[in-house]
Amino acid sequence: MIYSKAAKRYAKALLKLSQEQGCLEEVLEDIKTIHNTIRGSRDLLLTLKSPIVKPSEKIAILDKIFSNHIGALAKQFILLIAEKERAALLSSITVSFFALYNQAAGIIEVTLRSAYQLRNNQLESIIKTLEDITKKNVKLHTEVMPSLLGGITIQMEDTVIDGSVLHKLNKLEHTLLFQ
Repeated sequence: MIYSKAAKRYAKALLKLSQEQGCLEEVLEDIKTIHNTIRGSRDLLLTLKSPIVKPSEKIAILDKIFSNHIGALAKQFILLIAEKERAALLSSITVSFFALYNQAAGIIEVTLRSAYQLRNNQLESIIKTLEDITKKNVKLHTEVMPSLLGGITIQMEDTVIDGSVLHKLNKLEHTLLFQ
């Protein structure tokens, strides 16, 4: 928990600084680049978390990887994190940054799982309904899961709405077996 609190504090500081400097959208794109790079390379992730690798080496690695791909503020930030021996937190910091950005921008991320690919008009209708309910802009992520058999499940933060056929069959089975 200490790490997640620290990651959130660093992300909050970067968000505030980027807002003050008027480059929030640029920093958001840079953080996406950093996040995708770290998550896409197991070796990089292990290197950043390794207590054996010196902070100066981590700084050099981060500088070499990101120097031509991110803006000055994001680059200064990640190098400072590495200098303060907190490079192991970079992946968590990026996740915290996304959550804080979404909160500040009034965006809620929703994952919709369905047994088959939904049509665009169905997705638009679901987004509109969710925006009316949450009073936030919905950023929808869709997944096709044939195992649901039919229907959909919707996950918003820690709330799950399960309208799948699989869920209904499981409830029916439970009712029949335990009554």
